[in-house]
Amino acid sequence: MRFISKASEKEMSLLAAQMLAAVLKEKQRPVFALPTGGTPVGTYKALVKLYQEQNLDFSKGIFFNVDEYGGLGRENPQGYYYFLHEHLYQYVNVAPKHTFAPDGKAGDLEQEAAEYEAKIDSFGGLDVAFLGIGRNGHIGFNEPADFFRYASSSVTLSEDTLRANARFFNDQKAVPRHAISMGAGTIMRAKSIILIAGSDKKDVIKRLKSCKDINPQFPASVLWLHPDATIISAEK
Repeated sequence: MRFISKASEKEMSLLAAQMLAAVLKEKQRPVFALPTGGTPVGTYKALVKLYQEQNLDFSKGIFFNVDEYGGLGRENPQGYYYFLHEHLYQYVNVAPKHTFAPDGKAGDLEQEAAEYEAKIDSFGGLDVAFLGIGRNGHIGFNEPADFFRYASSSVTLSEDTLRANARFFNDQKAVPRHAISMGAGTIMRAKSIILIAGSDKKDVIKRLKSCKDINPQFPASVLWLHPDATIISAEK
């Protein structure tokens, strides 16, 4: 695992965008997993700028949400597909038919997760898993647990995550308690992993750097097993 520290979140975001853009340029049909939340917004802004200034071609890319809330559909402003549309898709020449997210309104979230995993597999798996990290070490919505999830699945969100995400809703009670998330196994099968962490995540990055074992109670620890994982953090 490679750790890169940048002086600011702007520099962190730009480096991540440049790395993602390089894959988009180099591969014929690159497949990406994309996260949501406050941290990756700067990276998406930087990607839009690269698209405008360098004619970066998004039309050949395949894009999967890392996760989606249970109960929310594509048109819900609190949903994660909506987030990626608002911050990235609407500004670039992405092909809508090549943008995928689990259906949070599906009647059977576990079945929906299985079908989502199959869709990822149909494209040959992920070339790049672009990730954020939670304060409890979660990646995607893979929360601390007794085991790592091999494939995409329905998950119950931890109280830590509900508190952290409450800022996007009217209050914590409005945050959906269930979601569909790519599994740790789905992420680990990506050819490369890029994880970004803002200055507010210094503690969890310090823990990740120093962790001595792979433990599902600290989900991000599994990234130590990946042959091409890059962690980009910001000092301020």
